[in-house]
Amino acid sequence: MKIVSFQVNLPPGILEAARAELLDRGTPDRDAPFRWGYLLGVDGPDVRSALPLASRLDELLREQAVDPEYSLSFLKTSIGAAPEVSEGVHYDGFHLDTHPEIVDDGGPELARVLINLAPERRTLRIAKTDRFELAARGLPIHRGDYQVVDLPGDIETTTIDIPPSQSDTVHALQFFASVIPHVGVDKRSGHFLASYEAVARP
Repeated sequence: MKIVSFQVNLPPGILEAARAELLDRGTPDRDAPFRWGYLLGVDGPDVRSALPLASRLDELLREQAVDPEYSLSFLKTSIGAAPEVSEGVHYDGFHLDTHPEIVDDGGPELARVLINLAPERRTLRIAKTDRFELAARGLPIHRGDYQVVDLPGDIETTTIDIPPSQSDTVHALQFFASVIPHVGVDKRSGHFLASYEAVARP
């Protein structure tokens, strides 16, 4: 797990415009106390054509930042205080990610590059353990789906900050998202993230 930085040459204003485009897609009410929006890597041409700025931002990041073997998982943004929920995209508990190609305990894992596109830092809570240690303690993790993780009380946690985006640089957290329990810390200022993933061996 490490913070990495990428030099980029993005058109002026594209981050702000793409974020606004995503927010309008997900929450058309611009006066809502909480707004969020997204573009998924699995979205097809119809969705991408309706989000030209977000799609162009994805193309530029793939050209200038992430390695070719990585594909888009999501562009995701929010503004305002997120609702309290027990599951789903706004859930504020630890989890592990997965992928259709991750099918057994001894196979590959999901490598993720999580790019912070917001002008504020992005904080993540990280558990000081991994799925292997949890399994050894009798807490095996199901590999077939997104997995909420209830950590034992003695497991320590920490935080890591992804620095804010700059005019010519974006920063990212590079880690194995199917191995290390993690969760984003949402603030009222919200977030703007691009996530890219690859199935690889640690």
